[in-house]
Amino acid sequence: MRLLLAWTLLVLLATGRANCAVPAWADAVSTNELALIDAWHAGPDPKAMPVENLALPIAHHPNGRTRAQIRAARAFVPTEGYIRAHDVVVEMYASDGRLEAVFIAENCIYDRESGGGYCEGKVRIERQGVRVTGVDMIWQSQAESARIMSQAEVRSERFIRNMGALFK
Repeated sequence: MRLLLAWTLLVLLATGRANCAVPAWADAVSTNELALIDAWHAGPDPKAMPVENLALPIAHHPNGRTRAQIRAARAFVPTEGYIRAHDVVVEMYASDGRLEAVFIAENCIYDRESGGGYCEGKVRIERQGVRVTGVDMIWQSQAESARIMSQAEVRSERFIRNMGALFK
């Protein structure tokens, strides 16, 4: 993995795109996740259509209801490939249509092919009275997983019984 990071940094230096520091957590991500991060730093597709007040379903339950939806104040949406968005809210719904969770982020890129996303900057996840905040997040809609990469903080509205057992 370190070899891949070194090669990526060399390519960035050669192409003149190495104006940003490699985050400390960068060696803990997969190749697919690195591709999302690189796509974010590459800038928007010049053919992408600028959209304001985007609302785009990205996943569905077997019964046809929306499982996940991206909302953004501003976005660049190409005909295929990565969607880049700013001031983002990703809504997650139960199969009965009930809102289960939200991701809130400053900036986000979403890969329609893999169902994965990368959010740069401040992020917040809220679900069932638990709020997780931090900086930079990698998420996967199909696996229903999200990982905050730095400065993570967890707050709960209620005490969670046997929480210590989760870490064994």
